[in-house]
Amino acid sequence: MVNAEKLSIARGQLGPKCAMCGDPMIFGEALVIDSEYYCQSCYEKITGAVSSSEPKEVAGLRMD
Repeated sequence: MVNAEKLSIARGQLGPKCAMCGDPMIFGEALVIDSEYYCQSCYEKITGAVSSSEPKEVAGLRMD
């Protein structure tokens, strides 16, 4: 049975709430640790993980 207290509507989609801070997310952005869903910032706090790359400007590529 699904625990409705752990679900939310984020950006018009059903998704989980972060197990640590409670922020609503969509399933595509949720990160899982031991069957619990976490947002990226909480995941980084728990695991100590950081991004392995930095964004860079690409000439001729419009991002507007």
